[in-house]
Amino acid sequence: MMARFVLWRLLSALLMLWLASMLIFFTLALAPGDAAVQALGERATPQTLQTLRHQFGLDRPVAARYWQWLSRILRGDPGISITSQQPVADIIAPAARRSGLLALLAACGMLLLGGAGGVLAAMYRDRWQDRLLSFIGMSGLSTPEFIVATLMILLLAVGAGWFPAVSLLPASGNISDQWSILVLPALTLALIGGCYLLRMIRASLIRLTAAPNILSARLNGVRGLTLVARHLLPQAAGPLAQLFATSLPYLIGGAVVVERVFGFPGLGELLLTALNTRDAILFQGVAMLLALITALCWFTADILAVWLDPWRRRS
Repeated sequence: MMARFVLWRLLSALLMLWLASMLIFFTLALAPGDAAVQALGERATPQTLQTLRHQFGLDRPVAARYWQWLSRILRGDPGISITSQQPVADIIAPAARRSGLLALLAACGMLLLGGAGGVLAAMYRDRWQDRLLSFIGMSGLSTPEFIVATLMILLLAVGAGWFPAVSLLPASGNISDQWSILVLPALTLALIGGCYLLRMIRASLIRLTAAPNILSARLNGVRGLTLVARHLLPQAAGPLAQLFATSLPYLIGGAVVVERVFGFPGLGELLLTALNTRDAILFQGVAMLLALITALCWFTADILAVWLDPWRRRS
């Protein structure tokens, strides 16, 4: 049964990736404007424009271009950038490493803040601690990423002077040369994601308090942190792991805005740069990588939810 479930989820993830590839390719391919003119400028000669269109297949039918692009993607070759004339894989690789490190730090902070806040809110349900934490969580969820990022800059960069307000690292630079540029973007993403986790964990734990074994434990005098650690968290492990895994794609989506605010040279900044320059091949390569990460997160979340839940695993 478990093998069949994994196979079904894998097929669903592959279908999602195929639909995402169509959306990513055709949205930009059918957009108004000429990518060759955008890349070379309006002063380029017709011969130069035609040469570029032929070089990148822009003069071919859209459907033929899509299948050619998809076959390259399946081989691990996203193509050559229109604007820089460099392999897209070589452009994406350093940005992906920087964004991966940023996402790892942000995910750890999100899990710490959201996990601790959600457990405390559930322990002190309907008390002032719960109301305060719920207010913080709701405020964080309703505040756009760029406002939180701006507040971080004003408080910790301009006001306290602890960290740089923007990234001074060039796109080809090494993140180890300036670790401090990671702090404010990671903290911003951790705060936003932590508020989401806080509310979800609180709701999950409170819902479990109505389970018969939890009520029995409370009647036997089990209270507070002991009740949470020994009874609630083991039962909630599956749903909470699924919740955390499904929140990672939203963390990546928020990173697009946050990286632009801080000038962090990651995948989000690269995606927006490719969009602004109408570099379709670079944009499609970055977008497909983000779609792949999203599909992997959702696939992992579904598997974890079943694997950590004995009843669902048996059924």
